[in-house]
Amino acid sequence: MKNTNSVMLDTTYVLPLFGIKLTLYEDFKEEFKHLWKNGLKRYEVYLPSICLIETMFKLLNEYRKKEDMSILERYQLILPTVLNSPIKIFNPEIDIKSSSIASIIRSSGHLDYMDCWIAGSAVSINSILLTEDKELINILKSIPETKKLIIWSWSDLVINIFKKKK
Repeated sequence: MKNTNSVMLDTTYVLPLFGIKLTLYEDFKEEFKHLWKNGLKRYEVYLPSICLIETMFKLLNEYRKKEDMSILERYQLILPTVLNSPIKIFNPEIDIKSSSIASIIRSSGHLDYMDCWIAGSAVSINSILLTEDKELINILKSIPETKKLIIWSWSDLVINIFKKKK
């Protein structure tokens, strides 16, 4: 049975905290701030630790282009915000089920192992996976171990949670 009372975030949903810009939805900034400050009412929200590693890789790519030390310093400056938020950190790299599912996803054709671990995390704790990755979604729907996984995009989250509370 699915635990629809938990949501597993993809890396996309931590990047703006570190100054990596993206726009997913008209009111994204306000809802994003609410998520990181208050969590989601009636939902446990998880961020795989892998997302923090991916975030640092993105900061390193930005740093290589500009060679501005303040880009790298963003990680240390923002990390306390992540760690002190209502979002819980999940460690898929030390979770057997997450790692097993991640390997299945990778062997089914998804090349980004970080994404595989994130999806494996959602399966491991029976949570909703929040992602914008269409390629990953298509692969997940074709794998027996993941085809029943509930997957939402940011706009699905808005419809199912933010709009319901109004």
